[in-house]
Amino acid sequence: MPDRHGPFRVARFLLEIDGVAKAGFTRCRVPDSSTAVVEYREGNDPPTPRKLAGLNEYGSLELRYGVTTDAIELYEWRRLVEQGKVDEARRSIAVVLLDEEGAPAARWELRNAWPRRYAAPTLDAGRSAVAIETLEIVCEGLRRVDTGSETDGAGERAEHGPPTPRKPSEGLTDLTRRYRPDERPNLTRKRPDEG
Repeated sequence: MPDRHGPFRVARFLLEIDGVAKAGFTRCRVPDSSTAVVEYREGNDPPTPRKLAGLNEYGSLELRYGVTTDAIELYEWRRLVEQGKVDEARRSIAVVLLDEEGAPAARWELRNAWPRRYAAPTLDAGRSAVAIETLEIVCEGLRRVDTGSETDGAGERAEHGPPTPRKPSEGLTDLTRRYRPDERPNLTRKRPDEG
């Protein structure tokens, strides 16, 4: 078991594309996940709009890798999209962060992923550098998955089924509830001269 001192380092990782492990990437930016906020307010609501959940949005996975003869496979994957074969290009991808001993430590899975952009390297005769290609991949879903390792909190998991969801904190009020007509606050103010 690795000697765990603090969070995992970012230097060791690999990708699985349709279950096949691919290594050799110099950089991998895992997409973000966010939910759009829809503001809504009725005339008799307090002077603050409600924040309603909109569409879930997922960022792009960005891969950078050195040009090799094997790297042509990723470019050919991009060519499927250019040829209009997006359904054929969709893949399941997993980004796996490795611990100090090379065992899986954290895992992010992308659903229905396909390459939206390819960037060739910038070539310069006056530099001593590695030629780097970039592939940007979009997806329709992202989730962080328990790897089952002790360092990923698997020891806290129940023996059967998924972890039990936590109960919401007591004492919080439901800020999104709608007023029923008989519960609407009286917003009319009396003038000082109206006793």
